[in-house]
Amino acid sequence: MTPLLTQLAPESALVLTALAAIGLGFKRRPENTSNSAPTLWLALCGIVAAGILLWWTGGENAGTPEAMVSTNALSRLFQGIVLALGFVGIAIPPAPGEVRHPGEFHALLLFALCGLLLVAGTSDVLMLFVALEMASLSLYLLAGFSRTAKASEAALKYFLFGAVSAAFFLFGLSLVYGFAGSTSLTVIGDQAAAGKLPLFAAAGLVMVLVGVGFKLAAAPFHFWAPDVYEGANATTVGMVSAATKAAALCALFKILVVGFGGVMGSSDWGAFQVGWAPMVAALAVVSMGVGNFLALAQKSVRRLLAYSAVANTGYLLVGFAGGADGALAALYYVVVYALGTVGAIAVVAAVERDRGSDAMDSFVGLWKRTPGQALALLVCLASLAGIPPVAGFFGKFAVFTAALLGSSGTAWLVAFAVAMSAMSLYYYLAVLKQVFVRTSTTDENLHAAPLPVSHRLAIALPAVALVLLGLFPSLLLQPIGEAVVQFLNGLS
Repeated sequence: MTPLLTQLAPESALVLTALAAIGLGFKRRPENTSNSAPTLWLALCGIVAAGILLWWTGGENAGTPEAMVSTNALSRLFQGIVLALGFVGIAIPPAPGEVRHPGEFHALLLFALCGLLLVAGTSDVLMLFVALEMASLSLYLLAGFSRTAKASEAALKYFLFGAVSAAFFLFGLSLVYGFAGSTSLTVIGDQAAAGKLPLFAAAGLVMVLVGVGFKLAAAPFHFWAPDVYEGANATTVGMVSAATKAAALCALFKILVVGFGGVMGSSDWGAFQVGWAPMVAALAVVSMGVGNFLALAQKSVRRLLAYSAVANTGYLLVGFAGGADGALAALYYVVVYALGTVGAIAVVAAVERDRGSDAMDSFVGLWKRTPGQALALLVCLASLAGIPPVAGFFGKFAVFTAALLGSSGTAWLVAFAVAMSAMSLYYYLAVLKQVFVRTSTTDENLHAAPLPVSHRLAIALPAVALVLLGLFPSLLLQPIGEAVVQFLNGLS
């Protein structure tokens, strides 16, 4: 195989599987077109095949850092993480009758996952934009695939906000290209390190942050998130909340640390310096404040998880405000966050199948109906809240500690983050109160319909992973640290 074909083998496997899913959808009998199980398992097999190819080609160090698609330890690691999160998200099956054309549905999911793999695997801003839009266009369609009123509204808002953010992102990249004369982040980084950014290049960086902030659901670019989390099908929400966020944060790491590491500036209290660190710190504060305060008022668990996503983006950005070590801790925490959210979404989807609603009251008696789902939800929400011994506690501890060690002047930001994290306990515990404390007097609440095997996997895998990573955080933190070091050393 040629180097390029070797590098793109996982993406090729996903595309071929997507085409096969479309073909399988056409071959189905009309009375069985809403049965999504065959194409779902085909999609999962395609993801496993892509993972095997990723591992098989992992030793190939083809391509230079300046190439549009290059192989390096960081990219390969996060491509594997994105594949794993995509597997869990796609394993959440649509509700019965929710999707009338499962072949096209799962093909779009695989196309979106292919785009996210390219996002994690490139250090070229032009390829980054194309890959992000490849994933986004598929997700816009998937958000409205169930064709309900809420889904249509969610898809329209997602598309409109996404189109505006894409325009900001592309125009910002054009300004950056005008400054550096190249679309390679390594070349951009060399140019930025040589001196101060001109005003138009600084404006370009701000626009790029707007575009990536939309993908991360950072406030004030988050307005699409609550409607998408509430109106879209659970499979799409799982993809948006987990795989998309992990890939986008990997891209943000490359943009800020590699492309603009020389103009970081400082967000230290009383000693602010011009650069991207003060902007990231401001985004972190707004995201944590907006996400946590609005989550307090939610009665829909899906919308609560959407505002939780906004708040957790703020915690991730706290790490970036602390420098390269903080960014490394944020790369670890985004995986932990994604596992907690996709696991919670899987449980919410199971409750919706059984009770027809994601309202708080629908979770009453879950512990008695299905203890396994209740325990999985406990682990996932405890991780999001940062309660030991699950992985979310160590993730937040690593981010906040790295931000403090990077500069003692960021203590104000860490203090605000700790206060907001403590506030989040209220709304996470409000959900768990319904599950474990409140009881129902009706007998029907003591029974729940059996779930498909894939759905049970989507619930169990994140919970088990969060417990293991909480007890042994080095299982993930060490590979990420080594990959970042190898990646940065390869640029020098």
